[in-house]
Amino acid sequence: MPLKRRFGFFSLIVICALGFTIVPANAQIPVAGKTYPDAAAGLQSQFADLIRVARSNDRIALQAELDSLGIPNADTWFTTNFDTRFAAKLVQDYVKTISGYQSHMSWVMGNFAKFDDFALGVEPSELPPPLRDSGFESLLARPKDALKIENYRFTSISDNPQHGPPSSVNSFIYIDGRFRFVGGTYPFWTEGLSAFRGPMSLPPAVIDGMIVQGAAYRKDQKGSGIDAVVQLKIEVDRDGRVNHINVRSGDKALAETAKKYLKTADFGAMPNIPQLANAKREWDFEVAFFTPRSQ
Repeated sequence: MPLKRRFGFFSLIVICALGFTIVPANAQIPVAGKTYPDAAAGLQSQFADLIRVARSNDRIALQAELDSLGIPNADTWFTTNFDTRFAAKLVQDYVKTISGYQSHMSWVMGNFAKFDDFALGVEPSELPPPLRDSGFESLLARPKDALKIENYRFTSISDNPQHGPPSSVNSFIYIDGRFRFVGGTYPFWTEGLSAFRGPMSLPPAVIDGMIVQGAAYRKDQKGSGIDAVVQLKIEVDRDGRVNHINVRSGDKALAETAKKYLKTADFGAMPNIPQLANAKREWDFEVAFFTPRSQ
């Protein structure tokens, strides 16, 4: 056997032994630079290409596709679009955010792309209300100018529920012809809204000329935009009203104002089912005070 042919045969054995896959020259493997329309159909096509790359077992191409889900030149992008007070921290947080999402998608591809019927359906999802200008939400990072955030729900469209991940909502921005991941229902820079708008939080209100807002299980301190804090223990009755308040710590001069605020709160009635007949709702609760922007 000629030397050249023997070398080629030996190389093939080594490649197969190392676990690499030889892809036919005519295989249609998408490249990370491909662009897509700014629409649900475009996002679905982008992820359909990601699935095809995963099925090719081309690890380099798969990593390139996963990398393309992130914001290009993220440090410059955040510096341009956010106040400098937040930009450096946002860059650090985004490294964790996109790395976590890429790891998740790598897991999804590794577990489900092997099934021929696996595919992801994409449909628009409603955006949450914008940030309030008062209360805790006023302290969160927000873009200098309006950014077009797009929320989409991903659903496995396989007939077999074991051939796909659970449904989820993800948020994206569209840059350079591709969708770039920025979070779940909320972009990562406002993910704290899950607590501020949750069932154990209250909307801000103006009482005695001050903006007041409360949330359970917070341990904030005076400063960084918060003028005062009162820590309490509250008990909520079955109808959703606060029926007992115990002041634990904080600004004593504002304790009565905090109580006045809590007595107007409505946490929603408890379901009238036997399993909850003896249930009690008691929470450590914080009421924070903010100076109105007009002052």
